[in-house]
Amino acid sequence: MGFHLFKSDRCLKIDGHKEETINKPLVTFEPDFVYIRAVDRGLNPLVGLPSVGDKVKRGTLLGKYERDSFPVYSPVSGEIVAHENVFLADGHSYDCLKIKNDKEGTWETQTKFKSAEEATKDEILAHIKDSGIIGFGGAGFPTYRKYQLKADADCLIINAVECEPYLTSDYLLGISNMEKVFKIIPYLLKLSGAKKVYFAVKKDRPLLIEEAEATAASHPDIPFEVQALPDRYPMGYERNIVREIVHKEYDMLPIEAGAIVNNLSTYIGLGEYFSEGKVPVIKSITVSGEVNDPKTVLTPYGVLSDDLISFCGGAKNEKYKVICGGPMCGNAMDSSFALLLQGNGLVVMDNIQTLGDPCWHCGECCSQCPMDLQPVQIQMALVSNDIERMIALDADKCVGCGLCSYVCPSRIDVTQNVLKAKALVIKAKKERK
Repeated sequence: MGFHLFKSDRCLKIDGHKEETINKPLVTFEPDFVYIRAVDRGLNPLVGLPSVGDKVKRGTLLGKYERDSFPVYSPVSGEIVAHENVFLADGHSYDCLKIKNDKEGTWETQTKFKSAEEATKDEILAHIKDSGIIGFGGAGFPTYRKYQLKADADCLIINAVECEPYLTSDYLLGISNMEKVFKIIPYLLKLSGAKKVYFAVKKDRPLLIEEAEATAASHPDIPFEVQALPDRYPMGYERNIVREIVHKEYDMLPIEAGAIVNNLSTYIGLGEYFSEGKVPVIKSITVSGEVNDPKTVLTPYGVLSDDLISFCGGAKNEKYKVICGGPMCGNAMDSSFALLLQGNGLVVMDNIQTLGDPCWHCGECCSQCPMDLQPVQIQMALVSNDIERMIALDADKCVGCGLCSYVCPSRIDVTQNVLKAKALVIKAKKERK
């Protein structure tokens, strides 16, 4: 990493806006249709794709990615009625299977897996891959890849921080499903070689802390410890979590510091799959912001954002934008889109256009960057199209947390500019290999 003039304190207190949903129970919503991508990231059709007219159950295999045979499952029971080109939450449109939901919720469950004592490491890893589980914190990284280790880990960290404003999906799901977390821990300890499990959660989440500690007390054989962290943003960023708990730095991945970090919802999904044979296709989604009845909803992935917003009483104003994810790291959309498996929130915001003032060069973006980057300098390099300068400034290290835009007194969307620079740097580095 290059020389930086400022040293970040890495965490800022921001308003969480979670009061709209945090004390409400989870509710269930069954949409009429869901839309599931029928191609992989290379736009290759899924291997084994079913045909229009085929009947499916919740958990029916719809196909696998050509490159690594990663599976995709149906989130509803019903019938495949069409192929449609649909806008998805990643901002792109794809050929999708349109599945009519019969709303019966009939499951096609997998065979119950053997115990952790009986299973080999290879069997556990293969079963994780077969689950189709990805990082449910929003990144969508296939979970099995984190456990393809060359050496044992020292610890496992369950990320229950959920520091994005408005979102309460992990919190509410965790309170009601903590036992499933402990169903999967023995398998992950055996697979990783780790000797300790840390439950990372904000200090101001007493109910979740109590539930975790109470469940741990009924599993005294599991080396489990709650780590209550400060209410700061972006405390949920895994680099900050590892720094707080393990007191180590790393370059690219947490395993370099001996840790494997997974989201709380990922643990719950794995626990349900290993103990009940149900693949993780039902998501906990917070719908909040400028909606009439904010809720956290249990719903199949592939649901349309407009359908979820209507279920939550509709938007308060006629003109609005929807942020997929939280307002700090999420993407604002102008039209309806289908949610991906890693989706965890929709935040409705009034569509207000603002003009930024010229940059003051105050350095606030630099002082708050959790990666100790210089966003203002990266932005200037982007404007002048100076790729070498962007590379020297480590633009590709940006994690898109949104803090630089949040603190900017000129109301400049610094984050988007840095992310554009990041994309250019990544492309340039690939071309030079």
